[in-house]
Amino acid sequence: MIDPSLEMRRLVGKFAFLFAGVYVLVLFGTGVAAATGQRLPLVAWPLLFLPGVAFVVAVRDGFRLHRTTEPAAMRMLWRRCLLFVVVAVVLLAVTAVVVERMTPA
Repeated sequence: MIDPSLEMRRLVGKFAFLFAGVYVLVLFGTGVAAATGQRLPLVAWPLLFLPGVAFVVAVRDGFRLHRTTEPAAMRMLWRRCLLFVVVAVVLLAVTAVVVERMTPA
C-alpha cells in the first residue's frame, strides 16, 4: 500500500533533483557563453558556484529521503531538504540577476 505522507516527503527530494539539474544547465550555459566569447567579470565565477553548495546538501538529503523509511529520519530529512532547496533556488535567482547586471552589454 502506498503511504501518501511518505510519497509527499519524497517529492521534496525529487524537487531537489529537478532544481539541481536546472542549476547544472545554468552552469553549462554559462560555460558555453564564456567559450563563445562573452566576457564575465572575475567575481561572477565564484558567485555562480555559491548555490551549488546548497544544492549538494539538498540532493544528498534527497537521496537519503528515498533510501529510508524510518519515520523520525524522514521527518528530519524532508524539512532539511526543503530548506536547502528553497535556499539554493533563491541563491540561484539572486546570483543570476547579479551576474546579468555585472555583465557588460
